[in-house]
Amino acid sequence: MRFDLESLQVLVSVIEEGSLAAASERQHIVPSAISRRIAELESDAGTALLYRHSRGVEPTPAGSALYYRAKRLIDQMQEISSEMSEYAQGVRGHVRMHVNFSTMVQYLPGDLSSFLSINPDVKIDLMEKSSSQVLRSVEAGTADIGICSQPEAAPGLEVRPYHVDRLVLIVPHDHPIGAARHLRFADTLDYDYVSMPLGASISTLCAQSAEQAGKQHKIRIQVTSFEGLRNMVAAGLGIGLLPKASVKPYLRNSTLRMVELDETWAQRPLSVITRGYAALPVPARLLIDHLVSQASAEN
Repeated sequence: MRFDLESLQVLVSVIEEGSLAAASERQHIVPSAISRRIAELESDAGTALLYRHSRGVEPTPAGSALYYRAKRLIDQMQEISSEMSEYAQGVRGHVRMHVNFSTMVQYLPGDLSSFLSINPDVKIDLMEKSSSQVLRSVEAGTADIGICSQPEAAPGLEVRPYHVDRLVLIVPHDHPIGAARHLRFADTLDYDYVSMPLGASISTLCAQSAEQAGKQHKIRIQVTSFEGLRNMVAAGLGIGLLPKASVKPYLRNSTLRMVELDETWAQRPLSVITRGYAALPVPARLLIDHLVSQASAEN
């Protein structure tokens, strides 16, 4: 026994309208085609589905049973169609996103919150990775979107500006270099450092700059968060480098001092990285547009 959806829609219209002629107008099908569809359904069902009389038609018990089943099926198909349309328009969907630590803790919370308030049915799988890992994830296709500092972006990746991280030195309030307004990084290397983990982009920049200066980057303590680094420096356990945006809110009524770095590498552009914008699902493109526009408005 087989029933096609169009014939079931015809049956529903005929029963709800009470006549083949009215169903013909509703379905925009000629009456003879309506009659043929009903006859085919009755043949497939092996029983009459309609009582025919001078005033129109009424469903038989079998017709009523099939009507309620067909009505439920048609409603479900309309729900499916509506839901798929929402996916196609980007109202629903799934985005895989890998970002570096600086992006994760500073800029992304507010931007994702505003995006999801507009697109509540988009699911975002977010992972924090080092900048080099972010690039590899996007290149390999395991992430739809990456955000990181991208000095070695692979050929073929698309790069869009996001925010700019300005790295600054933070020191205890009574530290010998705390009174300085500007310093070269090499002038700080006689002191112990509190550092982010090895492999983090800030740690890599410090190690490379120390090597170029012919000095050792003396790491006394390694921490895994900006908060941990600030707390260790405030306790007098060393000095450290952090993005300016993660330091300024904590300077008031604080035992910390902030010193600008006279280094070109201290200004780190953060970028939105993709393999190909046009090939991405609609939700991912909507998120990229939102991130870039939010950053543009703030910068």
